[in-house]
Amino acid sequence: MTKLAIISDLHIDLNQFGDFETDTLIAVLEEKRISHLHLNGDMSNHFYTISLPFMEKLAEHFSLTYNLGNHDMLDLSEREIEQLDFQVVPLGNRTLLAFHGWYDYSFYPDRTENENLKFKKTFWFDRRLKRGMTDKELTVQTAQRLDRILADLSPHHQLIVSMHFVPHRQFTMTHEKFRPFNAFLGSQVFHDIFKKYAVSDVVFGHAHRSYGSQTIDGIAYHSRPLGYIREWNLTIDFVNQHPIYNPSGTWNLSKRYNAVKKQKDFLAYKKEHLAEEFRRSMTVFLLN
Repeated sequence: MTKLAIISDLHIDLNQFGDFETDTLIAVLEEKRISHLHLNGDMSNHFYTISLPFMEKLAEHFSLTYNLGNHDMLDLSEREIEQLDFQVVPLGNRTLLAFHGWYDYSFYPDRTENENLKFKKTFWFDRRLKRGMTDKELTVQTAQRLDRILADLSPHHQLIVSMHFVPHRQFTMTHEKFRPFNAFLGSQVFHDIFKKYAVSDVVFGHAHRSYGSQTIDGIAYHSRPLGYIREWNLTIDFVNQHPIYNPSGTWNLSKRYNAVKKQKDFLAYKKEHLAEEFRRSMTVFLLN
């Protein structure tokens, strides 16, 4: 019996993972009797110096695979990114297809392509990436490759697909302040391809919002990213339970976290509740 866990958006550098955090994650996975772990992108901003040593430690306990998110690509060449894309992993009675994905601005059509690109170059992390093609070209290339692979795999395999980026507009941001960032979340083209080949399960992350499991057009979408510590349930719960640290009542997550991050009672609360945070931030499949 194989148990697969898929986790996205650990951001171990920005979340300051040390031995306690890593050991707690391993303990939770062992508690759940996970035999195969797949990391679904955004492990850290530095693939070779931070992500690889972390994954090597995890691989001492579980068989491990991964696909990249945009943060993982920072130190990689386009050739390295491509070599790590589209992995096919047999796991018991299922097959895991893992690929990175990308975005084409279609989730925010309110601006022109040039306006979206200007916004990206001003605010978005990916302004630091040099990928050699436009975002639309990257998305078309990725979608075409996905279509070819699914045409070959889908008649013969019961698939679980893992991708980092967002595959359906239902999972985009609705707050007016954040809607412009939808341009860089993903593309509906991926959902259309999954629907074409009747894919049963798709796991994604990137948006740092947990949607749990939702079914659209017969496809079960699963999204439980860990995200940044300021976004964690344990951080939000602690601040709500200790309003003394938030006298202005702000809902700005960065300000709320900065107010408590060095407090001894918060650090103790984090240690007590970290395992619970990890448990809710993974999608688990039981495979024969």
